[in-house]
Amino acid sequence: MKKFAFISTNTIKEYYNFLLNKEKANRYISDLIKISLIVLFVLVCGFVYFRYISLSSTQWYWLRRANSDLSALNFQYEIVKTEILEKNQQNWANMYWNSQTKTIIEVNPELVELPKKSELTYSK
Repeated sequence: MKKFAFISTNTIKEYYNFLLNKEKANRYISDLIKISLIVLFVLVCGFVYFRYISLSSTQWYWLRRANSDLSALNFQYEIVKTEILEKNQQNWANMYWNSQTKTIIEVNPELVELPKKSELTYSK
């Protein structure tokens, strides 16, 4: 003999109506939970943005600025170096090629120092 389990549709319908009524009664709490989850999600996204994206782009900005200052100082150093080489070449030409006029140009090399505040390291 076969056994058959039967659940009437009325009990399913009653249980569904019970769940709907319970949800309607607790709608305020469910809305509060939804709003709090959305606010929590926005706060976590804001924290991730400010901690990783904004902070890293700010650090890269200062690193790029320090690199540009360094390249400007290197460029000034190269200009001074070429001026010193030109003066040395003029001295050499005056000393050895033209023996009639012995006017010697004094060369005072300028020292170019990097500022001590420029650091080109990435530190946290």
